[in-house]
Amino acid sequence: MDFLDELEELALGTRLKRLSERMLADAANVYKAFNIDMQPKWFSLLALIDNKQKINVVEASQLLGLSQPAISQFCRQLEKEGLITSLICEKDSRKRVLTLTEAGKQQVEKMQPMWHAVTQAAKELSRELDNDIYQAIRKCEQAMARKSLLERTMDIYHDENNELEFISFEPKYAEVFRQINEEWISSMFELEESDKNVLTDPVKYIISKGGKIWLAKHKQLGFVACCALAKKKELCFELTKMGVLESARGLKVGEKLLRFVLHEAAKMPMKRLFLLTNKKCQAAIHLYEKNGFVHDRHVMEEFGSSYARCDVAMKYLAIWHN
Repeated sequence: MDFLDELEELALGTRLKRLSERMLADAANVYKAFNIDMQPKWFSLLALIDNKQKINVVEASQLLGLSQPAISQFCRQLEKEGLITSLICEKDSRKRVLTLTEAGKQQVEKMQPMWHAVTQAAKELSRELDNDIYQAIRKCEQAMARKSLLERTMDIYHDENNELEFISFEPKYAEVFRQINEEWISSMFELEESDKNVLTDPVKYIISKGGKIWLAKHKQLGFVACCALAKKKELCFELTKMGVLESARGLKVGEKLLRFVLHEAAKMPMKRLFLLTNKKCQAAIHLYEKNGFVHDRHVMEEFGSSYARCDVAMKYLAIWHN
Protein backbone atom coordinates (compact mmCIF):
# COMPACT_ATOMS: atom_id res chain seq x y z
CA MET A 1 0.00 0.00 0.00
CA ASP A 2 1.19 3.47 -0.85
CA PHE A 3 -0.73 6.23 0.90
CA LEU A 4 0.43 8.75 -1.72
CA ASP A 5 -1.77 6.89 -4.21
CA GLU A 6 -4.76 7.90 -2.10
CA LEU A 7 -3.65 11.54 -2.00
CA GLU A 8 -3.04 11.54 -5.79
CA GLU A 9 -2.18 15.03 -7.19
CA LEU A 10 -2.36 16.60 -3.73
CA ALA A 11 0.96 14.86 -2.98
CA LEU A 12 2.57 15.67 -6.33
CA GLY A 13 5.44 17.62 -4.74
CA THR A 14 6.11 14.88 -2.19
CA ARG A 15 6.03 12.24 -4.89
CA LEU A 16 8.45 14.14 -7.11
CA LYS A 17 10.79 14.62 -4.15
CA ARG A 18 10.66 10.91 -3.41
CA LEU A 19 11.37 10.09 -7.06
CA SER A 20 14.21 12.61 -7.14
CA GLU A 21 15.79 11.09 -4.04
CA ARG A 22 15.47 7.60 -5.57
CA MET A 23 17.09 8.80 -8.81
CA LEU A 24 19.96 10.47 -6.95
CA ALA A 25 20.52 7.36 -4.86
CA ASP A 26 20.62 5.26 -8.03
CA ALA A 27 23.03 7.76 -9.60
CA ALA A 28 25.34 7.46 -6.58
CA ASN A 29 25.30 3.68 -7.03
CA VAL A 30 26.19 4.11 -10.70
CA TYR A 31 29.23 6.25 -9.82
CA LYS A 32 30.22 3.66 -7.21
CA ALA A 33 29.89 0.83 -9.73
CA PHE A 34 32.23 2.68 -12.10
CA ASN A 35 34.69 3.43 -9.27
CA ILE A 36 34.22 7.18 -9.67
CA ASP A 37 34.42 9.31 -6.53
CA MET A 38 31.71 11.83 -7.38
CA GLN A 39 28.52 13.16 -5.79
CA PRO A 40 25.54 13.22 -8.19
CA LYS A 41 24.64 16.76 -7.09
CA TRP A 42 27.87 18.05 -8.67
CA PHE A 43 27.13 16.55 -12.08
CA SER A 44 25.21 19.38 -13.77
CA LEU A 45 27.69 22.09 -12.73
CA LEU A 46 30.67 20.00 -13.75
CA ALA A 47 29.09 19.23 -17.13
CA LEU A 48 28.28 22.92 -17.63
CA ILE A 49 31.84 24.05 -16.90
CA ASP A 50 33.13 21.37 -19.27
CA ASN A 51 30.75 22.61 -21.97
CA LYS A 52 31.43 26.34 -21.53
CA GLN A 53 35.12 25.99 -20.50
CA LYS A 54 34.85 29.25 -18.54
CA ILE A 55 31.77 30.53 -16.72
CA ASN A 56 30.98 32.66 -13.67
CA VAL A 57 28.65 31.82 -10.80
CA VAL A 58 25.86 34.15 -11.94
CA GLU A 59 25.78 32.62 -15.43
CA ALA A 60 25.89 29.10 -13.99
CA SER A 61 22.99 29.94 -11.67
CA GLN A 62 20.89 31.21 -14.57
CA LEU A 63 21.66 28.30 -16.90
CA LEU A 64 21.06 25.60 -14.30
CA GLY A 65 18.11 27.23 -12.58
CA LEU A 66 19.80 26.91 -9.18
CA SER A 67 20.38 29.60 -6.58
CA GLN A 68 23.74 31.38 -6.48
CA PRO A 69 24.39 30.19 -2.88
CA ALA A 70 23.85 26.57 -4.02
CA ILE A 71 26.23 27.05 -6.98
CA SER A 72 28.82 28.67 -4.71
CA GLN A 73 28.58 25.75 -2.29
CA PHE A 74 29.12 23.23 -5.10
CA CYS A 75 32.07 25.30 -6.34
CA ARG A 76 33.75 25.17 -2.94
CA GLN A 77 33.26 21.42 -2.79
CA LEU A 78 34.59 20.87 -6.32
CA GLU A 79 37.58 23.13 -5.67
CA LYS A 80 38.32 21.14 -2.51
CA GLU A 81 38.29 17.99 -4.65
CA GLY A 82 40.72 19.68 -7.05
CA LEU A 83 38.34 19.37 -10.00
CA ILE A 84 37.76 23.08 -10.72
CA THR A 85 39.47 26.37 -10.04
CA SER A 86 38.45 30.02 -10.27
CA LEU A 87 40.41 32.51 -12.37
CA ILE A 88 40.28 36.28 -12.76
CA CYS A 89 38.07 37.15 -15.74
CA GLU A 90 40.11 38.52 -18.65
CA LYS A 91 37.36 41.00 -19.61
CA ASP A 92 36.57 42.18 -16.08
CA SER A 93 39.16 41.82 -13.32
CA ARG A 94 36.45 42.30 -10.68
CA LYS A 95 34.91 38.95 -11.65
CA ARG A 96 36.15 35.39 -11.39
CA VAL A 97 35.32 32.55 -13.73
CA LEU A 98 35.19 28.81 -13.10
CA THR A 99 37.19 26.37 -15.20
CA LEU A 100 38.21 22.71 -14.98
CA THR A 101 41.61 21.75 -13.63
CA GLU A 102 43.62 19.07 -15.41
CA ALA A 103 42.30 16.59 -12.84
CA GLY A 104 38.78 17.81 -13.58
CA LYS A 105 39.25 17.32 -17.33
CA GLN A 106 40.53 13.80 -16.75
CA GLN A 107 37.58 13.05 -14.47
CA VAL A 108 35.08 14.28 -17.06
CA GLU A 109 36.80 12.24 -19.78
CA LYS A 110 36.62 9.19 -17.54
CA MET A 111 32.90 9.75 -16.94
CA GLN A 112 31.92 10.19 -20.60
CA PRO A 113 31.27 6.47 -21.31
CA MET A 114 29.26 6.22 -18.08
CA TRP A 115 27.22 9.32 -18.97
CA HIS A 116 26.44 7.80 -22.37
CA ALA A 117 25.23 4.58 -20.74
CA VAL A 118 23.13 6.51 -18.20
CA THR A 119 21.56 8.56 -21.03
CA GLN A 120 20.52 5.40 -22.86
CA ALA A 121 19.23 3.84 -19.63
CA ALA A 122 17.14 6.96 -18.89
CA LYS A 123 15.71 6.88 -22.42
CA GLU A 124 14.86 3.21 -21.98
CA LEU A 125 13.12 4.03 -18.70
CA SER A 126 11.14 6.81 -20.40
CA ARG A 127 10.00 4.44 -23.16
CA GLU A 128 8.48 2.13 -20.56
CA LEU A 129 6.10 4.92 -19.51
CA ASP A 130 2.91 6.04 -21.22
CA ASN A 131 4.49 9.46 -21.72
CA ASP A 132 8.05 10.68 -22.16
CA ILE A 133 8.80 11.66 -18.56
CA TYR A 134 11.67 13.99 -19.52
CA GLN A 135 9.50 16.02 -21.91
CA ALA A 136 6.64 15.95 -19.39
CA ILE A 137 8.93 17.43 -16.71
CA ARG A 138 10.15 20.12 -19.14
CA LYS A 139 6.57 21.06 -19.97
CA CYS A 140 5.68 21.07 -16.26
CA GLU A 141 8.53 23.49 -15.55
CA GLN A 142 7.42 25.73 -18.42
CA ALA A 143 3.82 25.68 -17.20
CA MET A 144 4.91 26.58 -13.65
CA ALA A 145 7.06 29.42 -15.01
CA ARG A 146 3.95 30.81 -16.68
CA LYS A 147 1.81 30.34 -13.58
CA SER A 148 2.96 29.06 -10.21
CA LEU A 149 1.18 26.46 -8.12
CA LEU A 150 0.30 29.24 -5.65
CA GLU A 151 -1.36 31.33 -8.38
CA ARG A 152 -3.25 28.31 -9.70
CA THR A 153 -4.40 27.35 -6.20
CA MET A 154 -5.66 30.82 -5.38
CA ASP A 155 -7.39 31.23 -8.74
CA ILE A 156 -9.20 27.90 -8.41
CA TYR A 157 -10.14 28.66 -4.81
CA HIS A 158 -11.60 32.03 -5.80
CA ASP A 159 -13.19 30.64 -8.99
CA GLU A 160 -15.05 28.03 -6.97
CA ASN A 161 -16.37 30.79 -4.75
CA ASN A 162 -16.98 33.50 -7.31
CA GLU A 163 -20.00 34.62 -9.24
CA LEU A 164 -18.77 34.28 -12.83
CA GLU A 165 -20.21 31.93 -15.47
CA PHE A 166 -18.88 31.31 -18.99
CA ILE A 167 -21.50 30.87 -21.69
CA SER A 168 -21.10 29.69 -25.30
CA PHE A 169 -22.38 32.09 -27.93
CA GLU A 170 -25.88 31.86 -29.33
CA PRO A 171 -27.39 34.26 -31.89
CA LYS A 172 -29.54 35.78 -29.15
CA TYR A 173 -26.32 37.10 -27.55
CA ALA A 174 -25.18 38.96 -30.68
CA GLU A 175 -26.21 42.37 -29.30
CA VAL A 176 -24.35 41.73 -26.03
CA PHE A 177 -21.25 40.76 -28.01
CA ARG A 178 -21.52 43.97 -30.06
CA GLN A 179 -22.02 46.26 -27.06
CA ILE A 180 -19.10 44.89 -25.05
CA ASN A 181 -16.68 45.19 -27.95
CA GLU A 182 -17.90 48.60 -29.08
CA GLU A 183 -17.35 49.98 -25.58
CA TRP A 184 -13.69 49.01 -25.26
CA ILE A 185 -12.71 49.59 -28.90
CA SER A 186 -14.36 53.01 -29.08
CA SER A 187 -12.76 54.09 -25.79
CA MET A 188 -9.26 53.70 -27.28
CA PHE A 189 -9.58 53.51 -31.07
CA GLU A 190 -11.99 53.96 -33.93
CA LEU A 191 -14.12 51.08 -35.13
CA GLU A 192 -12.64 49.74 -38.36
CA GLU A 193 -14.59 48.15 -41.20
CA SER A 194 -13.49 44.66 -40.13
CA ASP A 195 -14.73 45.41 -36.58
CA LYS A 196 -18.11 46.52 -37.87
CA ASN A 197 -18.51 43.41 -40.00
CA VAL A 198 -17.77 41.01 -37.16
CA LEU A 199 -19.83 42.90 -34.57
CA THR A 200 -22.80 43.23 -36.92
CA ASP A 201 -22.85 39.56 -37.86
CA PRO A 202 -20.66 37.36 -35.62
CA VAL A 203 -22.40 34.22 -36.87
CA LYS A 204 -21.33 34.89 -40.46
CA TYR A 205 -17.78 36.07 -39.75
CA ILE A 206 -16.84 33.80 -36.83
CA ILE A 207 -19.22 30.95 -36.00
CA SER A 208 -20.02 29.73 -39.55
CA LYS A 209 -16.31 29.66 -40.40
CA GLY A 210 -15.49 27.28 -37.56
CA GLY A 211 -14.78 29.80 -34.82
CA LYS A 212 -16.21 30.14 -31.33
CA ILE A 213 -17.35 32.90 -29.00
CA TRP A 214 -17.81 32.90 -25.24
CA LEU A 215 -19.36 35.43 -22.89
CA ALA A 216 -18.71 35.93 -19.18
CA LYS A 217 -21.79 36.50 -17.05
CA HIS A 218 -21.63 37.89 -13.53
CA LYS A 219 -24.50 37.00 -11.19
CA GLN A 220 -25.02 40.61 -10.13
CA LEU A 221 -23.68 42.55 -13.12
CA GLY A 222 -24.94 40.34 -15.96
CA PHE A 223 -22.87 39.93 -19.13
CA VAL A 224 -19.55 41.69 -18.57
CA ALA A 225 -17.02 40.26 -21.04
CA CYS A 226 -16.54 38.28 -24.22
CA CYS A 227 -13.82 36.61 -26.28
CA ALA A 228 -13.69 34.85 -29.65
CA LEU A 229 -11.53 32.37 -31.52
CA ALA A 230 -11.74 33.16 -35.23
CA LYS A 231 -10.55 30.52 -37.68
CA LYS A 232 -8.11 32.04 -40.19
CA LYS A 233 -6.64 28.95 -41.82
CA GLU A 234 -6.76 25.21 -41.34
CA LEU A 235 -5.75 24.55 -37.70
CA CYS A 236 -4.97 28.27 -37.29
CA PHE A 237 -7.05 30.59 -35.09
CA GLU A 238 -6.96 34.19 -33.91
CA LEU A 239 -7.88 35.08 -30.34
CA THR A 240 -9.91 38.22 -30.95
CA LYS A 241 -12.68 40.53 -29.77
CA MET A 242 -11.80 40.09 -26.13
CA GLY A 243 -13.27 42.85 -24.04
CA VAL A 244 -14.45 43.59 -20.49
CA LEU A 245 -17.02 46.22 -19.58
CA GLU A 246 -15.76 49.17 -17.54
CA SER A 247 -18.27 48.29 -14.82
CA ALA A 248 -16.50 44.94 -14.22
CA ARG A 249 -12.90 46.17 -14.14
CA GLY A 250 -10.94 45.09 -11.09
CA LEU A 251 -12.71 41.72 -10.76
CA LYS A 252 -10.09 39.85 -12.84
CA VAL A 253 -12.81 38.92 -15.29
CA GLY A 254 -10.48 39.26 -18.28
CA GLU A 255 -7.86 36.98 -16.80
CA LYS A 256 -10.39 34.31 -15.84
CA LEU A 257 -12.07 34.49 -19.25
CA LEU A 258 -8.74 34.24 -21.08
CA ARG A 259 -7.71 31.15 -19.13
CA PHE A 260 -11.10 29.58 -19.78
CA VAL A 261 -10.80 30.25 -23.52
CA LEU A 262 -7.26 28.84 -23.64
CA HIS A 263 -8.51 25.76 -21.84
CA GLU A 264 -11.25 25.36 -24.44
CA ALA A 265 -8.80 26.03 -27.27
CA ALA A 266 -6.70 23.08 -26.11
CA LYS A 267 -9.65 20.79 -26.91
CA MET A 268 -9.96 22.07 -30.48
CA PRO A 269 -8.14 20.81 -33.59
CA MET A 270 -5.57 23.59 -33.62
CA LYS A 271 -1.85 24.00 -34.17
CA ARG A 272 -1.55 27.80 -34.22
CA LEU A 273 -3.14 30.46 -32.05
CA PHE A 274 -2.24 34.13 -32.33
CA LEU A 275 -3.55 37.56 -31.45
CA LEU A 276 -3.16 41.11 -32.72
CA THR A 277 -3.28 44.17 -30.49
CA ASN A 278 -1.85 47.64 -29.92
CA LYS A 279 0.88 48.99 -27.63
CA LYS A 280 -1.72 51.16 -25.91
CA CYS A 281 -3.20 47.98 -24.42
CA GLN A 282 -0.35 47.41 -21.96
CA ALA A 283 -2.51 45.74 -19.29
CA ALA A 284 -3.85 43.28 -21.87
CA ILE A 285 -0.38 42.61 -23.30
CA HIS A 286 0.92 41.85 -19.81
CA LEU A 287 -2.00 39.47 -19.28
CA TYR A 288 -1.25 37.69 -22.57
CA GLU A 289 2.45 37.37 -21.71
CA LYS A 290 1.60 36.00 -18.29
CA ASN A 291 -0.58 33.32 -19.87
CA GLY A 292 1.78 31.94 -22.49
CA PHE A 293 1.76 34.38 -25.42
CA VAL A 294 5.04 35.65 -26.89
CA HIS A 295 5.72 38.45 -29.35
CA ASP A 296 6.25 37.16 -32.89
CA ARG A 297 7.30 39.10 -35.99
CA HIS A 298 6.18 36.30 -38.32
CA VAL A 299 2.61 36.66 -37.06
CA MET A 300 2.88 40.40 -37.64
CA GLU A 301 4.11 39.88 -41.19
CA GLU A 302 1.37 37.36 -41.99
CA PHE A 303 -1.66 38.86 -40.23
CA GLY A 304 -0.73 42.34 -38.99
CA SER A 305 -2.48 44.13 -41.85
CA SER A 306 -5.86 42.87 -40.63
CA TYR A 307 -6.27 46.01 -38.48
CA ALA A 308 -4.89 49.52 -38.99
CA ARG A 309 -4.38 49.80 -35.21
CA CYS A 310 -2.29 46.62 -35.00
CA ASP A 311 1.35 47.15 -33.95
CA VAL A 312 1.72 44.11 -31.67
CA ALA A 313 1.44 40.46 -32.75
CA MET A 314 1.76 37.46 -30.46
CA LYS A 315 1.59 33.68 -30.72
CA TYR A 316 0.57 31.19 -28.06
CA LEU A 317 2.99 28.59 -26.72
CA ALA A 318 1.38 25.60 -25.06
CA ILE A 319 1.82 21.87 -24.48
CA TRP A 320 -0.58 21.03 -27.33
CA HIS A 321 1.17 23.45 -29.65
CA ASN A 322 3.57 21.67 -32.04
